[in-house]
Amino acid sequence: MVESFRDGNVHLHPDTQQLFQQLRDLTGTSNVPIIVARSDQHGASTDMKKINLGQNYVSWTLEQNYHGFPSHLIAAGVAFTLAHEIGHITVHPGRVTNWWDEVDALPVDAHEQGDWSNVISDIMVNYNVSRGNNFIDQTSALSVALRETLEYGHYSDSFFRVAGTPGVAPYGDPVNRTIMSRFAQTGVNSFGQPVEDNRYTPPESTGLVQGDFNPGEPDNPNVATKDTPLFQQLMGYGRGPQIYPPVMYCVLNNNPDTGEPFPENWRTARLKKNVSIHYCEECNSYQDYQSQRGKCEVCGKNTTAQGTVSAGDYLVTEVMTFDGRTDPEYFEPIMTYKVNGIRVPARLFEELCPDTGKPCSMNWNSHFGYFPEKLPAASQRRKFQCRFLLLMEWAAIYATRPEGYGGKKGKNAAYQFMQDMAYTLHTATVEGGGVGA
Repeated sequence: MVESFRDGNVHLHPDTQQLFQQLRDLTGTSNVPIIVARSDQHGASTDMKKINLGQNYVSWTLEQNYHGFPSHLIAAGVAFTLAHEIGHITVHPGRVTNWWDEVDALPVDAHEQGDWSNVISDIMVNYNVSRGNNFIDQTSALSVALRETLEYGHYSDSFFRVAGTPGVAPYGDPVNRTIMSRFAQTGVNSFGQPVEDNRYTPPESTGLVQGDFNPGEPDNPNVATKDTPLFQQLMGYGRGPQIYPPVMYCVLNNNPDTGEPFPENWRTARLKKNVSIHYCEECNSYQDYQSQRGKCEVCGKNTTAQGTVSAGDYLVTEVMTFDGRTDPEYFEPIMTYKVNGIRVPARLFEELCPDTGKPCSMNWNSHFGYFPEKLPAASQRRKFQCRFLLLMEWAAIYATRPEGYGGKKGKNAAYQFMQDMAYTLHTATVEGGGVGA
C-alpha cells in the first residue's frame, strides 16, 4: 500500500511546530523536515533525513485531547517522541562509525540483526535525549525547560491510557471512538458525568462555531476537506484519541482538572482471568502462575497463599511498585494492584477508559500484560525485544535518579530492578510461548 504524506507545517498545530523548531535549534538539526503520514502503521520514524509521524501522533500533541493530567505532563510524551527521532540522527548512529558494520556485528541471527540494532539504538537514544545530552545549548531557560519536559515524557510515555483512536484494529479503536462521538452532543460520558466539548473552535472572525472546520465543506463546515489541517480533524471526542493518566496516578492523586479525588470509574481496572495469588517473601513477589503450586518461580522457596479473585471489573485501592512502595509520585512500573484486599499482579489487568468504561490500551501492558493465547514466533520475539528495551530503560532511570531504587543507587539499583522484574518477564514469556527466554 502506498502511503500519502502531508506537510507538517500545515497539518501540525502551531504550538507543535514551534516545539519541533525549538528541538531542532537545540540539536543542530534545523534542516530536518517533519512529515505527517496518513498511516499509523509505522508510528514515528526517521530515515536520517526527515522525520515521519503517524497521524495519531498529531492527536497526542493537542492539549484538548488530554484529561486529568497535570499541566507539565500534557503532550510531554509526544515531545519526547519528537526528540527521540531527532536523537536517532544526533546520538546514534554516531558521526564516526558505520551503522551497517555495527548491525552486521551483532551476535544474533541475520534476520534479527536490524530489529536488535533498533532496540539497542532506542535504549541509547532515549537515555540521552531524555536528559538533553544532545542539546547544543545546555544552560538557557529554554533548554532547561525542555529537558524537564523530555524527562517527564520519557517516564510517562508507556503508561498513557489512549481511547478512541481512528481506524480499525490493531491501530484503531472504533468501539471507544463510536461511543465518544456522542459526548459532544450529549454533554455527558457513559457514566452520566459532565464532559466538555473539546472539538476544534474556529476563530470568531470566521463566523464558524465549535465543531466546524476552517476550512471545511462550503455547504457544511462540519465536514473536513483535503485542505483542512489534520490537527483540527483529530481534536476532540469522536475525532481523535483521548488520553488519560493510568490507574496508578488516579489512585494516588486528585484530578488536576477538578481538585477532587478521581471518580471510581477512573480507578477501575478489569481482571482478565480468575486468579489464585501466592506470595514469596524472599522475592517480595505476588504470583499467579506457578509451575509447581506453592513454589516460587524465581527462587524455588515456599510461597504463602493470599486468596482468590474472579475475573471482572474492580476498584483499585492501592498500587505497589516493584520495590514495595505504595506511593509513587507519577508514572512508573507497577507490580500489583490491590483489589478486594488482595494484591494481584498489575499485568493481569486491563486498563479501562474513564469516559466509556471500555478497554483502553496502555503501551506497557501491550508488552508485559497478560494474553491468554500463545503468539506466533515472530510476535513473541518482537515482544521480547520490546520488554528488553523497557527493562533496560527503567533500569537506567532507577540507577540515575537521586532516590535510587529499593534503597540502592547506581548500578546496584539497576540490577535490583531487573531482578525484581524476573517473575513478570518469566510469566509473560511462558504465556507467549517461550520464544526468547
